[in-house]
Amino acid sequence: MLPDLEYLVHATSNYIVFLDLELDVDWETTPEYDKKGHKDETLFNQVRNQVALLESTPCAEIPRHMKEHFKRLVGEGMDRALAHDYPGAQSILHVASEYISERSHETSRCWYLTASTAMTAPFIIAGIVFWIWRAPLIALIGENPFWLALATIAGAVGALLSVIGRTGKLQFDCSSGRWLHYLEGASRVWAGALSGLFVGLAVRSDLILTALTHGGKVPAIMILAAMASGAGERLANSIIADLGSVKSETLKHGTDHGLSGISDR
Repeated sequence: MLPDLEYLVHATSNYIVFLDLELDVDWETTPEYDKKGHKDETLFNQVRNQVALLESTPCAEIPRHMKEHFKRLVGEGMDRALAHDYPGAQSILHVASEYISERSHETSRCWYLTASTAMTAPFIIAGIVFWIWRAPLIALIGENPFWLALATIAGAVGALLSVIGRTGKLQFDCSSGRWLHYLEGASRVWAGALSGLFVGLAVRSDLILTALTHGGKVPAIMILAAMASGAGERLANSIIADLGSVKSETLKHGTDHGLSGISDR
């Protein structure tokens, strides 16, 4: 009688490899198969160690269909090991490791960009409103506060451009959690906005770029300098990228050397 399963990887007269309802890789063997043993117990245990390591990879945050594809690859590796094809097992487990790593990075980048864009959207809307109603707003709050507000908005937009440009260069990891991505994306935009405000204030006070502000071009220079300042926001290293680098090194080390002490199923 077959156990409850989500996906059947492979079934023979000697063993069965499958994904259970929680998408965990599992297998069962016959007593006859167990009596025969394995051609190379050391290689078989190395494959089992790699399977255990990959199964422990945090992947709850990725879509279920991607998780299923990943676990199917891991199951195929276990199937190769039970068939005594140890090089084939290690090869497909390497593919599984690369697959889950890429899917994790894609999910993480999506969260990070979504958070950064959502945080910048109110600044952009405020900028449009400020520009459309610039005459009454200048009369209401004064010229200096008006241009400083636009410099703040320009800094936020510059930070978003920086985030978009740098996302492909960072090694993200979705196992650090959705809310940490949202927090970092929002904080990057706010850091850019504050940078824009400070640089705009410095330009307005003739502390920097004085050679460019002659001839009544102060507002334009303020906006450009603020956007450049926001685009250059690098007040801190990416927390998510740091976590991703640590996890990648741990997985690489574990896959290369295997885990010892894994009990038999």
